[in-house]
This record gives sequence, C-alpha cells and structure tokens, in this order.
Amino acid sequence: MGDVTITDADGNTVSVAKTWSFKKLENGDVVIVLHHSSLPYAP
Repeated sequence: MGDVTITDADGNTVSVAKTWSFKKLENGDVVIVLHHSSLPYAP
C-alpha cells in the first residue's frame, strides 16, 4: 500500500492511494492478484 502522485501534461497533480497484492507462481513468475486505487477521503 502507498500513495502515488500523478502529474498531467499541464503540471496538475493528484495523490492516489494504491494497494497491490502479488503472488509468486510455481514457475517463478510474479503476478498481480489484486490492484486497487482510490482518492483520499476529503469531506
């Protein structure tokens, strides 16, 4: 889990909360089994 800051071509930024979960397969490959992105709570 963590925050990622994304910048567009005009220089505008937004921070997004990210979650990834990975699994290592029997053949040694690592794959993403869960990915979630959300904007932080802002009342």
